[in-house]
Amino acid sequence: MRLKAERTAGGWLLNGTKLWTTSAHFADWYWVGARTDPDAKHKGITLFLIPMKHPGLSIRPIWTIGDERTNEVLFENVEVSDDAVVGEVNHGWTYICEALDLERFAMMPIGGLEKKVEALCAHVHGARRSGRRLRDDPVVRQRIARLVTELEVSRMLQKRVISAALKDRIPTIQSSQYKLFMNECGQRVADAALDTMGPEAILRPGEEGAPVGGRFERSYRYTVVDTIGGGASEIQKNIIATRGLGLPKNF
Repeated sequence: MRLKAERTAGGWLLNGTKLWTTSAHFADWYWVGARTDPDAKHKGITLFLIPMKHPGLSIRPIWTIGDERTNEVLFENVEVSDDAVVGEVNHGWTYICEALDLERFAMMPIGGLEKKVEALCAHVHGARRSGRRLRDDPVVRQRIARLVTELEVSRMLQKRVISAALKDRIPTIQSSQYKLFMNECGQRVADAALDTMGPEAILRPGEEGAPVGGRFERSYRYTVVDTIGGGASEIQKNIIATRGLGLPKNF
C-alpha cells in the first residue's frame, strides 16, 4: 500500500494513487486506506472517509475485459482533518479485512449463477448440433450434470457463510471458500456454454444468430474480472490455507 498519509498541523496530507476503484465515478464518498507508518506493514495503515469532490482528488477510467468500468484515483496533496479518520490510527487493516470478508460474499450472489445454469440447460434441451439433439449427447449430459451438482455445492457454501455470520463470527474462511468456488464454477459454466454452443457462441448481444442472446460471450469474459474483485483467487487460497488449514503462505 503506497498511498501515503503524512501528519500535518491540521490533520493529514494524502498523496499517491489507487487502482481498481470500481464505483469511484458515481460514488459520493471514498473509503480509502493509506499508509500512515512507513516502517510498519499491516499495522501502519489508517482508514479515511473522504468526499469524492474533495480538492486534489481526480479519477481516470479503466475498462476491463468484461466491459465494466473501474478506475484509477489520484491523490495530489489532498488535505483532510482528523475527523476523516475511521476508527483508530494504524488500525485500518483490521477494518478493511473485516469488510472484505463480507464483500466477498455479497459480491457473488448465487442467483446470477443459477440463471446462467438454467439458461444453459434450456439451450441444451432444445438445441441440435449436426442434426442430433444436444441433450442426447452423453458428453454434454455429463458436463451439465456436473455443473448442476456444483451449483448445489455453491448453495451449501453460501449457507456456511450465513451460518457463521449468524453466530456473530466474521466468516473469513467461509467467505474465501465461497468466493473462490463461485469464481471457478462461473468460469466452468461459461466454458461449457461456449464449447456446447459452438462457433456461434462468440457472437455478442444484438448480433444475428447469437445463442441465448449472446449473453455467454460476455459472461466468458466477465468471469475473468470476477477472479480479481474483492481479492484475487490467489489471496483466497492463501486465506484458506493459512487460517483454515494451518499451512504456510505460497508467496
